[in-house]
Amino acid sequence: MSNHKIINEVFLLRSMSCLSIVLLHSINRIYIEENSMLSLFTLLLTFGTPAFVFISELVISHSYPTETPRRFWSKRVRYILLPYVFFGLFYAFSKALEGWLFKGASFFSSLFNYSWKHLLLGDFQGYFILIIFQFYLLHLVFQKYLAQYSPKMILGTSLLINIIYLGLFNFTTSPDGPVLQYIWQQGYWLPFLGWIFYFTVAYYCGLHYQKFIQALMKWKKYIFVLTVLGAMIPMVLTSQELLTVHSSKRIDMLFFTIMLTFSLYIVAHQMKKVPQIWVRISQYSFGIYLLHPFYMGVMIIAVSRIPILSQSILGVLVLFVASILCSILTTYLLNQIKWGPYVIGKIGIGVQTNPPGQVASSQRTAQNV
Repeated sequence: MSNHKIINEVFLLRSMSCLSIVLLHSINRIYIEENSMLSLFTLLLTFGTPAFVFISELVISHSYPTETPRRFWSKRVRYILLPYVFFGLFYAFSKALEGWLFKGASFFSSLFNYSWKHLLLGDFQGYFILIIFQFYLLHLVFQKYLAQYSPKMILGTSLLINIIYLGLFNFTTSPDGPVLQYIWQQGYWLPFLGWIFYFTVAYYCGLHYQKFIQALMKWKKYIFVLTVLGAMIPMVLTSQELLTVHSSKRIDMLFFTIMLTFSLYIVAHQMKKVPQIWVRISQYSFGIYLLHPFYMGVMIIAVSRIPILSQSILGVLVLFVASILCSILTTYLLNQIKWGPYVIGKIGIGVQTNPPGQVASSQRTAQNV
């Protein structure tokens, strides 16, 4: 298996995706009441979640185009799946404790219910990890069975599947029954069918990386224009109440997310050097993703009682910055302990400067995706 250079553009793309999610949650925490303009803006911020699907598969496809190393699964179980289990239980405990203290609910009954829903159904913000593991498996399927098929056919088929799947839940009302209502509300997020187009695009971009970059540079002006148009489509459909689902799991977000991802990639590729702030956020993005909801939940208690912060942009900035810094600090401290990476994941790699003629290890490139 050949080695590949670290994809420096991913630092910016991963950082922007991470920050979009934190900013989205900060706005939703501060502005509880409905605000039409903010609602449209936060809809666009949801691109961060599917962008992570793209990033993960792009790096893996580029690093492991024909086969995966023996330690592929062991690393991901230890540093991604174990943190998922830990935080699933941690947030279950937090919710059960809150229900017991403020609502008089049974602590142990609530803890059991939240725990199995979190771990088996991904019924908390960690659901994305279960999606990523599905795509780890799908990557192996692509390597073994689908590599010989036409990329155009695979891309077209995956787009059609994605549109039909999301359309079923975007444009139909929930049937009667608690199970079906749960599936229509959020259960449909978990199966990989809702994200398959992002995966296949990333798979071929990583597999034919140099052609991907050349195409981006050749068509960059059109990509920027299409990104703006792609942003207008969900905003118009939402404002006209033609599509009322407010999440990244919308048909129109497929086009916008791909175009914005390509635009950010072009910007990153044209940078002579990736600024350290983007590298740092990228390195700690997994810890930020897992921890920021907890810190926001604690901070909002104080922020909501301070007039200058409550229902204000300043309050959003305080939650945004403070939750990121606290998450980074916690991730750093836990990684100083032997068992810490099994709780919060490893700190990602940074930009590496290699002597002429040498390249960075592809294993390390994909270590934290």
